[in-house]
Amino acid sequence: MNIKVHYENLDNSPWMDQFVEYQLNKLNRYLSQSASVQVSLSCDKNHNYLTSLAIHNPHHDYAFSTQGPSLFESMSLAIEKAVRALGEQKKIVKDKINRKLFSINKK
Repeated sequence: MNIKVHYENLDNSPWMDQFVEYQLNKLNRYLSQSASVQVSLSCDKNHNYLTSLAIHNPHHDYAFSTQGPSLFESMSLAIEKAVRALGEQKKIVKDKINRKLFSINKK
């Protein structure tokens, strides 16, 4: 998985990079090795944190955006949204494959 992180109005630090990488590792089971993820982390004037994820997986593109009072909460919410959506997509694909497989075996 190719990861690009963009910080806006935030200082890049090693612990932030580690946190983002740790959170994105939760998506490995849903994405192919050739997938790319673009993460945008920003802070506004009111100290609200915005996290945007753009995921480019072969044949599918996803975008998730969340806002929260802390960077950790905002990033965690975005990852939860992504896991939920990617999990549903994976289930749809598996069900489609299973229906084809079982319909062939019945004949």
